[in-house]
Amino acid sequence: MKSMKKILLTALAILVVLTPAASASSLWSNGSSLFSDRKASAIGDIVLVRINERYSDMDRGSTESDKDTDEDIRAGFGLLSFIPAFGFGSSTNMSGETTIERSKRTNMLVSCLVTDVMPNGNLVIHGERTMVNGAERTNVLYSGVVRPLDIAHDNSVDSNRVANPELIFNGKGVITRTQRPGLINQILQAIF
Repeated sequence: MKSMKKILLTALAILVVLTPAASASSLWSNGSSLFSDRKASAIGDIVLVRINERYSDMDRGSTESDKDTDEDIRAGFGLLSFIPAFGFGSSTNMSGETTIERSKRTNMLVSCLVTDVMPNGNLVIHGERTMVNGAERTNVLYSGVVRPLDIAHDNSVDSNRVANPELIFNGKGVITRTQRPGLINQILQAIF
């Protein structure tokens, strides 16, 4: 019996000595969930933005102005009798009406990278997308701030959930060049 106790104590001592050397490795990683995929939360993570924007605007202006001037000089008398009768009259009428109507609708997906994490945990995102159709090239730039709460389980977010959104379209090609006013027209618009 004493020898059995000695063997058990020796085995236990060996086990205690070897236990710190062995490190436990787990399949569980911090921040993981058993029920959902990992959401974007760090710099370099990707967020898919579903852009569904509709913009409509109408400006109207109306101007009207009238001006009448009538001057009359009569024939002189005495020393000024050589001055003939002189009359002057002018009338100016001006009216103008301007209507500008704009309407734009955009539906697309843009993959954005998380470029910064704010102190409150919100994510600053930025993404670019280039589309080429024949000779026409369009670059789409998108940026904004997203709350982690608004990001879905598949790391997507609707554009109406993005704060400070900025959507920029830059185009190059034949269509863009023909829609841009000519150089002389641009100079005249800058002057007048």
